[in-house]
Amino acid sequence: MASLTEMLVRLGARLRAAGLPADPEAVRSLIRAAAELDPLDPVQIRAASQALTCTQHGHLRIHDAIFDSTFGLSQTRRSEDPGIEVVIPRPEVSTESAGGAEASEITEASRSEHLLHLDLGLEGSAEATALIDGLVFRPPRGAAYRSRTGHTGVVDTRRVLRQLIRSEEISSIPRRRNLYRRRPVTLVADVSASMTPWRESVLRFLGRGAETLGARCFTAGTRLTRVDGAITTSGTRPGRGGATGGLGEVLDAGGGTRLGDSLVELLTGRTKDLVRGSVLVVISDGWEHGDCAELERACARLARLSHRFLWVNPRAGRPGFQPRTRGLSVAAGHTETVLPATTVAQWQTVARTIALRTTAHGTATTSTRAAAVSTVVSGQEVRA
Repeated sequence: MASLTEMLVRLGARLRAAGLPADPEAVRSLIRAAAELDPLDPVQIRAASQALTCTQHGHLRIHDAIFDSTFGLSQTRRSEDPGIEVVIPRPEVSTESAGGAEASEITEASRSEHLLHLDLGLEGSAEATALIDGLVFRPPRGAAYRSRTGHTGVVDTRRVLRQLIRSEEISSIPRRRNLYRRRPVTLVADVSASMTPWRESVLRFLGRGAETLGARCFTAGTRLTRVDGAITTSGTRPGRGGATGGLGEVLDAGGGTRLGDSLVELLTGRTKDLVRGSVLVVISDGWEHGDCAELERACARLARLSHRFLWVNPRAGRPGFQPRTRGLSVAAGHTETVLPATTVAQWQTVARTIALRTTAHGTATTSTRAAAVSTVVSGQEVRA
């Protein structure tokens, strides 16, 4: 069986043959990066490879197809639960160029930069919204209950004491390093009428999270609906009318907002077990039509039950935004942070924040939080 290094060299050769900038230096950098990652986690290896060999959005689809072929991964995420079908279309990105073959790379880079920072709640943002399909997720990790002996890590004081008690000579200092496990992610998206301008981008984010992290995804309006078993970014299917049309079976889409009732429902039955110990992300503008006291009680319980509780507001990235809605004011007192998600760049910041390392109390460390928030262009973290 080929080693990981051999597989990465083979991947680089195939990417170069397909026209991607996977030069030998990029491949060497990828091999060095892979040594610091979990070799059994293809999500981490894929993200590192994308970062080093993809310089344009169009490279991502080519890269992923070659990556899946090289490592023998399935390109289609199959769901065991037919559930509710939510289809997220991929709008075709125009390939016309005014300058033809003489089109400047600088112009293309400027356009890409413009799309990254375009308000996704405005009309004509379909091309920018499609970029969410290329967001890079890294799975959050939590310390496992076991550790492994090794040549690096902290001193294993228990083994040292056992050897001393047995009057054994310590020829080398025994060490151990912690093992890590992937922490589950739960995404809850508000699909009420007030979120209509951002519904397309929110659903694409849920689809990307379900595909790359295996996230458990729910929609919330007047009730809670689980959708991760059917959410897809593979294109429009016959009889579906885009992202909004794909929500036809989610009966409360575009209706009122009873977020408190939906979150209470999340805390009952089997769904409660899905939240326990997970990174919980609620995506909503906080326009609550129900009882805010119910919402506050639900948020307080979710904060205790989950490992981390994040709130994402697509309106928060707009200039002059102030958190004045009742629901957002109530929720901000129980969440770790409230993040803006008005642009693709801010959605990428949300993806990074999900993977942040945390302290024993579940709060993101200062250095990692600063690194994630530094990429937010407008509308920094909003706090009550």
